[in-house]
Amino acid sequence: MLVFLIHVRDPQFYAVPAAGRAKNGNLRIMGFPPIGIMSLSAVLKRAGHECVMFDQANTETPNQVIIEQIRMRRPQLVGLSFLSTTSYPYARMLVRQIRAVDSKVKVAFGSVFATLNAPLVKLHCPEVDFVCRGDGEQLILDLVEQLDNPAAVAGLTWARDGRVVNNPDRAVERDLDQWPFPDRESLALDFIESIPLDVPAALSMDRYTTLQASRGCPRRCVFCDIPRFNQGKWRSRSHQHVLAEFNHLREHGYGAAYFVDDNFLLQPQRIKAICKGIIDSGPTIHWGCEGRVDSVAEHLYPLMAKANCRTVMFGIESGSQQVLDRLKKEQTLNRLRKNDRFSVDYVVG
Repeated sequence: MLVFLIHVRDPQFYAVPAAGRAKNGNLRIMGFPPIGIMSLSAVLKRAGHECVMFDQANTETPNQVIIEQIRMRRPQLVGLSFLSTTSYPYARMLVRQIRAVDSKVKVAFGSVFATLNAPLVKLHCPEVDFVCRGDGEQLILDLVEQLDNPAAVAGLTWARDGRVVNNPDRAVERDLDQWPFPDRESLALDFIESIPLDVPAALSMDRYTTLQASRGCPRRCVFCDIPRFNQGKWRSRSHQHVLAEFNHLREHGYGAAYFVDDNFLLQPQRIKAICKGIIDSGPTIHWGCEGRVDSVAEHLYPLMAKANCRTVMFGIESGSQQVLDRLKKEQTLNRLRKNDRFSVDYVVG
């Protein structure tokens, strides 16, 4: 089956093209790679399907180019991934353009935002056939096999006889080692490292990517959607699988990477094993991660720095203890100050 996957971006948050092209001819872009669709592409290809990806950060593939490719190639499924309310309107507009050229193609939404608002999204955007809830790897495999029988696909929201149907939730998958590494080489873009959150300020000109060693966070901050999306569970890949991907990145010429884990700084023994593995294989890739200031792994910051970690991002949220308490952050201003000292001394280089 031919599947198109599109990462939709709000124009005001577009990554900024860097001057010139990479040695392989790819356009160079500042910002975060679309690890979501890259992961799904790898899963689909391993199962024998054909997959084509588009990232709207690429100025050479605007909407009209994507629409023309859909008109010419007639994929059976088009999946759109978007991060938040700011990019949702652009996803809706793109779906309507897709419908104008192909009324039969099945269209699916997927993302944290889509998961947490699935019934409303389906009502608000009837042009989309399916809203995919939760982890996407096994879901998309099931969907392509049951494209004409959506009732059989757990984690799917769709419509039958004009009424929205929420299929049962999909069980949270704990074995993350079963999935292949993201399909980074099929997208004709080379990303360079910028300040996180797509701020257009380059940190280095090294070839850059993201990876994910774990999913979820056990905390319950009231403003955060991570516990709901992950059903309150934290799951991790084995350190051996993470190190294998790190070596894979090194072999493909990446010089910088960032762990997009919701909370990397959990399970000190696992962090220690990852860092020692990086050191033993030669820390040629510098990397970053994010976590909470009350991590039980703060004694490992020097080891992380030795393993070439140069950035740790903390969700501080507020300088007011009253606000922190209201947000249920379960941390104190004194702890914030303490971890600021550690981050400056050992991590941010």
